[in-house]
This record gives sequence, C-alpha cells and structure tokens, in this order.
Amino acid sequence: MEGKMLCEDMLLEILSWLPVKSLMRFMCVSKYFRCLISNPRFVAKHLENSRKRTSFLSSYSNEDKTNSYVFPSTISSLIEEDSEPVNACDTDHGSDSERKKYRVLGSCNGLVCLTNEEEQLITFDFWNPATISEIYDNPHPPLNLDKKEYPSMLGFGYDNSTHTYKVVVIVAPQNFEEDVAFRTLILSMKEEIPWREIEEFPADTTTVEGDGIYINNSLNWLGIYYMDYDEDGSDISFDEVAIVSLDLETETYTEMLLPRELNGVLVGDFCFPGEQLHSNEAPLIGVLNGCLSLFLHNRNSKHLSIWQMKEFGNERSWTILLNTSFHELGFYTRRVPTTFNYDYHIWRVSVVRNQHFSSSYSIFIPLCLIENDRDIVIIHNSFQGCVVQTIIYNQKEKTVSYRKPADNLRWIYPMDYVESLVSPEMLPEELNGTASLQ
Repeated sequence: MEGKMLCEDMLLEILSWLPVKSLMRFMCVSKYFRCLISNPRFVAKHLENSRKRTSFLSSYSNEDKTNSYVFPSTISSLIEEDSEPVNACDTDHGSDSERKKYRVLGSCNGLVCLTNEEEQLITFDFWNPATISEIYDNPHPPLNLDKKEYPSMLGFGYDNSTHTYKVVVIVAPQNFEEDVAFRTLILSMKEEIPWREIEEFPADTTTVEGDGIYINNSLNWLGIYYMDYDEDGSDISFDEVAIVSLDLETETYTEMLLPRELNGVLVGDFCFPGEQLHSNEAPLIGVLNGCLSLFLHNRNSKHLSIWQMKEFGNERSWTILLNTSFHELGFYTRRVPTTFNYDYHIWRVSVVRNQHFSSSYSIFIPLCLIENDRDIVIIHNSFQGCVVQTIIYNQKEKTVSYRKPADNLRWIYPMDYVESLVSPEMLPEELNGTASLQ
C-alpha cells in the first residue's frame, strides 16, 4: 500500500510540471487520469508550478488584418530575434471568432476575464486559453447602467479569503458638473446576488481611467484628490495623486501616496498633449517582479523611471529601480509644434539593419525582469496600440538590445498570465497542505 501511494505521489509530482496541453491528452486516456488531473488539489499544485513559468497575453492580427486575436506568449518568444508571424487561426489557442467583440480586462490563475461594453450594458465572460477555445458564459446577468452614468474604471481579481473571483466597476456620472459620488459595484462569482454596491470610490476619476491592477488580494487604480484643476489635468502635481487600493476581502478602500521625491512634479510632463491622466498609458501603475510599480515616461526631461513599492502598503518602501534617459535607450527626440502646444517625436536609427522607427505618441512600458533580474524587458508602443519593438536593457552593463516583433503583433498586455487548469466552475476551498489559488 505504501509503495502504491509513493508511486502515485511521484506521478502527481511529474504531472504537475507538464503543460496543460499534455495533461488534456492524459485526461482522455482513462477515468483514473481524468479524476487525478481534475482534482482541485492537483489543479492548485499545477498552478503553483506554472507560476514559475510566467507568460503574457499578446494580440495578433489575422492575415488580412481585419481582426485581432489573443494568444498566450512566452517571454522567450517575445524577445527572440526575427519572430515569425503567429497564425491567428490556430484553434489550439482558442482563437474563437466570437472573441473579437471582447477586450481583455485581466487575468488571475490562468483565467482571463473578458468584457464587452455596448452603451450602458456591460458583459463579463471568462476564458481559459490553455484548456478550451470557447468562452465560458457568465451565469450572472450583464450590468445595466442608468443613462446618466458610464463605467469609468473596471477591475478583475481573485479573493483569497472567500476563494472566489470578483469583478469591480467604478461608475461615474455623465455630467461631471453634478455633485454625484462615484459608485462602486462588485460582482462575486460565488454569490447569487448579481451586483452589490459597496463604499464610494474615494478619489476623483474625471482624469483617471483604466483597469485595476491586481496584486496582494487587491485592485489598484490611480486617483486624484477632489480639487479644482484644468480639464486636461496638466496643472496637477504628483503629491495630489494617490494609488487607490480596494481590498477584495474587506471590500474597503485605502489610499497610498506616491514617492515623495515626485512632490511638485507636474503630471502634465507625463501625459500626451490634450490627453487626460490615464492609468493604461502614462503614468502607469503595474506589477513588476511581484512589486507594485510606477512607470513614468517623462516627456519633458526625456527620461524613463521605474519606482517599486517593495512592501505593499508601506509608502516608505518606494525604491527607484531605473532612471534612464531616452538617449541611453538609443532614442532621440524632436520638438514639434502641435494643436495643443508641442509634441515630441521619438525615433531610433539602426545603421546595421537600416531600420528607422519614428512615432509621435510613443511610450515605453516595462514588461518584466529576466536573467536574474539583471535585464529589464521594455515594450516600445505607439499611441495607437501597436508594438514597435521590444527593448532589453542591461542594468549592470548599461547596454541596450532591440528585438523586432512578429509583423502581426498588435499588443502585449502588461500583466502576468500563467497556464492552468482552472475554470470558472472550479472555485476550490483552501486545501490543507497544498498550494492555494491567489
């Protein structure tokens, strides 16, 4: 009996390191393998091992460039030389034509939350790229807002305390002149109640948009304290901006200050002319190497900076990871008059390959750290949402290398994705002696 248990334990350990595609084939072999692999304990163990092989979600256009489809991509495929175009009809990765109407809201435990907004009707559905090509229909009804409101910010995360997925919508009034609070609506996949209203969003969202960043059992957005400011937010300084964090367990908000070294620095230096502060553009909060991070693309000083909160929730733990000029990254800028005032064209010329990249609304988004945290992988995007190239910056040697992406690569979502066996129906309780979902 002991020998049989030992063999089964060894089998589980081996299987927990295999890719999902192989495990799906094993499940077709026998009922024994199906029961073994679909067991929540095994799903949690496999997920824990998968986190050591983090990937990203990327959007690729099809051959005639009429539609774009989302695929999981390993970091090696994004930084390798001369990447080949991805076949956007590859059904192994779930390129369902129906997905074109959705956009990716977030990813937790390998489960991707997709959303579709049609006027005041907002739909949320789920998809696991590793296990199935179809979309999981959300059993809860869509969110139907009043015509006087619109969804300002959204978020998707996993609550470790109740072991359930939650969707959050911050609702803003259409008429900002009215003194109306920004409502917070939340949907818990475990509850029969479709949508609940919790406490109000504690900051002003009129110049803040974007999706919540999931980390440490919380969703995080940028927020501005209530005050008078210009419509484009250009006169706001960073000491008037905070990170607003929603704890998914208590469903309450807290506010965290940005690095005090940024006090007095104007947000307008980091925004595109005539554009509002947008957490999906610049400034940008994200997760880098497991830390809540602030990515600053300063169009005035022409520098890229990365700040990291080493201890989540501790405002004194902000640490500068990178502060480098566009020139050190191999880019040059040119001041160009625009309708709004002035804009900066950014370009790089490669003599060896005779390449020339130029974009007026370029931004740099740090993606991840590789090579024992020595190298920073940075996405160079145009404002239209097209990946121009990936940049690999060696912090120790201060050297830069560039990779041209596949011709049909449209976007790399700056969020971790892990391959897993998780499904919306599988909401396991905490398992003794095993890894829990997070």
